[in-house]
Amino acid sequence: MKNPHQSRKNVSGKIAKYTLNWSPYLEMDRYLIHGVVPSEGGIFQIFVNKKGQLHLLHSEMSYYGGLRNRLRELIDPLYMGENIHRKTIEDNQCFVRYSIFLSINDMDDVMHFLTGSNPSGRYEEILVFERESMEVRRV
Repeated sequence: MKNPHQSRKNVSGKIAKYTLNWSPYLEMDRYLIHGVVPSEGGIFQIFVNKKGQLHLLHSEMSYYGGLRNRLRELIDPLYMGENIHRKTIEDNQCFVRYSIFLSINDMDDVMHFLTGSNPSGRYEEILVFERESMEVRRV
């Protein structure tokens, strides 16, 4: 069964059109992430709640370890790896949303569109359409 948060791609010549099916916004809680977020590759975005408005803090792709593992690393106070957003995540109410990808090359293309990172060079033009429910899941 296909995951409802899986991205889709349509290629027409040298133009790639991606549809991102974002998950609901999830409060960054270790138990909620462990129970809801899949261990599949994808892109996630972290938002911080500032006076009732969500501001984008960080966008990242996760392939080999999966989304769940990477998000658990970001919120685990015992994680020894580098996390430049640790203090912000610990001190504020943060939310995450994700979209699942089957191909790391497709993730590269979409990250180029979202963050301006280096393009994969596979397509002349990349278009991204985002679908979101504006639903928030809290602990």
